[in-house]
Amino acid sequence: MKNFTFSFPTQVIFGRDAETHAGALSAPFGPNVMLLYGSDRIRRSGLLGRLTADLEAHGLTVTLFGGIQENPALSTAEEGRRLAKEKKITLLLAVGGGSVIDTAKAISLGAKNSVPLWELYSGKAQTQRALPIGVVLTTAATASEANGVSVLCHDVLHEKAALDEPLTRPRFALMNPVLTYTLPPRQTASCAVDIFSHAFERYFHKGQQGTLRSQMCAAVMRTVITELPRALAHPDSYDARSQLMWASTVAHSNMLGFEGDFACHALSHVFTTELGLPHGAALGILMTAWCKYMLTDETEAIADFCTLVWQVPSCPSQIQTAQNGISAFQDFLCSSGLPVTLREAGLCDVSIEHLARLALPDMAGIRRGSQPPTVGPGIAVAKQKCLLPPCNGCVAILLSRAFLSCNFILFYWHQLCS
Repeated sequence: MKNFTFSFPTQVIFGRDAETHAGALSAPFGPNVMLLYGSDRIRRSGLLGRLTADLEAHGLTVTLFGGIQENPALSTAEEGRRLAKEKKITLLLAVGGGSVIDTAKAISLGAKNSVPLWELYSGKAQTQRALPIGVVLTTAATASEANGVSVLCHDVLHEKAALDEPLTRPRFALMNPVLTYTLPPRQTASCAVDIFSHAFERYFHKGQQGTLRSQMCAAVMRTVITELPRALAHPDSYDARSQLMWASTVAHSNMLGFEGDFACHALSHVFTTELGLPHGAALGILMTAWCKYMLTDETEAIADFCTLVWQVPSCPSQIQTAQNGISAFQDFLCSSGLPVTLREAGLCDVSIEHLARLALPDMAGIRRGSQPPTVGPGIAVAKQKCLLPPCNGCVAILLSRAFLSCNFILFYWHQLCS
C-alpha cells in the first residue's frame, strides 16, 4: 500500500428530506446564492420552489441559473461566470447531478479569476481562489458532490477537459434518494454504469492493488449489479436508490483508494463530444471491449475479475472463465437497456483515424507495448485482429493507459463481424 493523505471535507447529509437543510447551510456563506439546475424536472416536481422558499426564509437573495445541459459547455460556464460577478454571488448551490455540479465548479473558478476558463482546464493557468459550492443531489453517478473533479466541453474545439481542483470541492452535499425517483430508466442505467466504471478502473490499477482495495471495489460493482435491476423495476424503491446513491459517492471520492486506470473514461470523452453518446452508455461499450482486448495479455486478472465481480464459475481454462464473465457483463448492459457496441448505439459510419487522432492529440501514432507508433499499420492491424470469436455486434474502441505498467496511451480499434 502506498503512502497517502486522505481528506473528506464535504459535509454530507444523507436521507429523506436532506434538502430541507439547504437554507441553514447556505446562510453562513453570505447573502447571495446562485441556484443552478438543469431541466425543468426540478421545477415540475416542486423542488425548485421549496428550495427557493427555504433560502429566502433564511434571508438569502436567490439568482436562478437553469437549462444546464449534459456535458457541461464552456459557453454556459462563461455565461454563469458573468452572472455570478454581476450579482456578487457568495455561494453556488448546484441542484442536479454531475453536469450541473461540474458547471458550478467551473463558474466557481471563473467568478474569482480573470483568466479564460479554458486556460484553467487546459493546464495553462492556475488559481488560488474559488467560490464556495453546495449541492442538492438529484442524480447519482459522478460523485462530483464529494470531489474536486470537473469536466468541461469546449463548444468550438469540440474537446473535453477534466480538472481536479481541491478548491472546488463542495462544502456540503444534501443527498435524498427520493429525488432520484423521477429519473428516466435509461438515464438511471447510464448513471449506474458510470458508478460501476469508477470502481472498475480503480480495481485494475496495478500499482495500487491489495486485498482491501480489490474487495471494496468489487463491493461497489456488485452493488450496482444488484441494485440497478431493482431500481429499474421499481423506480420508487428507496432502498435501491439509496444504495446506488451512496455507492456513487464512495466510488469516486477516493474512499476506494487513489489512482486508477481511467483509460475508458479518457476515451469516453471522445465518444460523448464526437458521437453524442451518453457518458454511461459510452463507458459500457468501452469497458466490455477493453476486457476483450486485455484478455490475451492479462488473462488471470480478467478471469479473477469475472469470478469475483460477475460470480461466474471457474472453468479449467481461464480464457473461458473470462469470456463467460465478459458475456455476463454484456448481458447485464443489454438487460439494462444499454448498447454494447457502437452499432447497437446507432453509430455505424465512424472514422477510425479521426477518433484515434482525437484520443491521441500529442502522439504521432498508435502503440502497443514497446512497439513504435505507426498510424497506418497500427490501424490496419487493429482492423484485422480478433481477440475473441466473432459475435453479433460490430464496433468497439479501446483506449488503455497505465495498465501493464505503460506510461503511454494506447488506442485500439476492434471491429467484430456482424
